[in-house]
Amino acid sequence: MNIAISVKQPWAYLLCAGIKPIENRTWPLPEKHKGERVFIHASAKPVGQYFNEGVFTADQLNYLIQSKKINLIEKVQLSAIIGSCRFVDCVVNHPSIWAEKSEVGQDEMTNEWFKPIYNWVVADPILFDEPILDVKGKLSFWDCTEYINREGVEI
Repeated sequence: MNIAISVKQPWAYLLCAGIKPIENRTWPLPEKHKGERVFIHASAKPVGQYFNEGVFTADQLNYLIQSKKINLIEKVQLSAIIGSCRFVDCVVNHPSIWAEKSEVGQDEMTNEWFKPIYNWVVADPILFDEPILDVKGKLSFWDCTEYINREGVEI
């Protein structure tokens, strides 16, 4: 089975291009998928207008500008399988500028426990020269074999 996960743009592109070494989720990486090659599907809707809605933190934007990778983001595909990677670890509060941070403990006002943001650590990213277009994504991990077979993709 070929598994995929849907990621909004520009995050999908940044993962596959090897720029963003972390995928942030509200749920932990399932052990059965740790180390497994996963296809990255770029969702139909992006996070927002990348440079107008505070999508990037100041550190992230500065990194993209200094590394001269900012222009590449304008060429991203939507509703497409654009590459793959392996998720090799799952942590909370990874030091990367791309990792969303979590509060630890209980809220003093409500006594509710803070919900962690899980940082999935990325390895061996691949950005396809030609994405697999017109692919409808799903929540969580999903089987993308029909699309991979349709295009004859080999990893």
